[in-house]
Amino acid sequence: MRRLALPHLFGFSLLALALGACQAIAGIEERKLDPSLAVPPDSKQCKDYCSAVLQNCVGDNAVYNDLAGCLGFCAYLEPGDPVEPDPNTVACRAREAGFAKLEPDSHCKAAGPGGNDVCGSDCEAYCQVYPRVCPDDYLYPNEKACLKACSGLTDQDSFDVTRDHDGDSIECRLVHTVSSTTLPGTHCAHAPIPPAQPWCAGKPSGAPTCPEYCKIVMAACDGELTQYESPEQCLAVCEALEIGTNDDQAGNTVGCRRYHAFSSTLAPTTHCFHSGPTGDGHCGQDDASTGDTSNCESYCRLVEAACPDEFAAGPGSAAECMQTCSELPEAKADSKYAVESAESSTGLSCRVLYAARAFEDKTACASALGGDLCD
Repeated sequence: MRRLALPHLFGFSLLALALGACQAIAGIEERKLDPSLAVPPDSKQCKDYCSAVLQNCVGDNAVYNDLAGCLGFCAYLEPGDPVEPDPNTVACRAREAGFAKLEPDSHCKAAGPGGNDVCGSDCEAYCQVYPRVCPDDYLYPNEKACLKACSGLTDQDSFDVTRDHDGDSIECRLVHTVSSTTLPGTHCAHAPIPPAQPWCAGKPSGAPTCPEYCKIVMAACDGELTQYESPEQCLAVCEALEIGTNDDQAGNTVGCRRYHAFSSTLAPTTHCFHSGPTGDGHCGQDDASTGDTSNCESYCRLVEAACPDEFAAGPGSAAECMQTCSELPEAKADSKYAVESAESSTGLSCRVLYAARAFEDKTACASALGGDLCD
């Protein structure tokens, strides 16, 4: 694979950096892997499949760089029944590779590592193969947890073995998972689910997007930890916040919240509160000298954006909003905002919930400013 000689640059989630810190601070569960897993030998089925897919899927339709990577990845897939192939099996991919001889544009992606939702999904393939190839870099206790976290990744609905060598997508992680089957020491560290520099992550100084943030926070934080009632609500809140950069781990930005959303896939009861609309004092910082809090900074920004006319009538300014807000219950860091608990709050959490709702329903503005249901 190209660019193998470049040095490793590690992102926030690699084990040597933030994962180690998160494990120490957040109590991430120890991984549970089957110690009996071992590299299976090349099979005739894999050799036949790889011969077909490498012959029929070339150029823009190529799904593997070379025979070694194809055989390596194939070895970790379930063989399946060639007569009635189930999804996410070698047999299904081999069938598609055969069809690709006549219709490569229609069948090569399904014949490739991710299966293109014909032979399983990208996440199913990743969560089956990556933990076996890269057990020391795999972060999750079981396949269910892996699939849940993976569902929060950007899915490009395409697969290009050259283009997807980098980029914060599941496709990039699959490219490096394939390469890990032959060069695990080089590529395993590139392919965990939390973004990993230098390849499967956004540029450190670049900005995350609201769809990227909302997809991972909605996937990671559910049930009593839910931070948003819908993707639309999340997107509206996100667009009112400062975006920041992809490498933010602090500061009242979307970038910081996205960092904590990925951490939430490992330790949700710790990090979901930090990844939501308030940042909960971990994305932003309280100022003891003034009494201002980052939860209030987030709230005032949101309520002004969602309810501009009502905000202008009172409190009228960010400074006045901050002063009033700082006296409320749940204004300080670690107040643990979540939709479920905010429903029964009469403090700041209630106002934040209704400010988020007000982006789509202006009747929520009265409560968002401390009246009605938040009085």
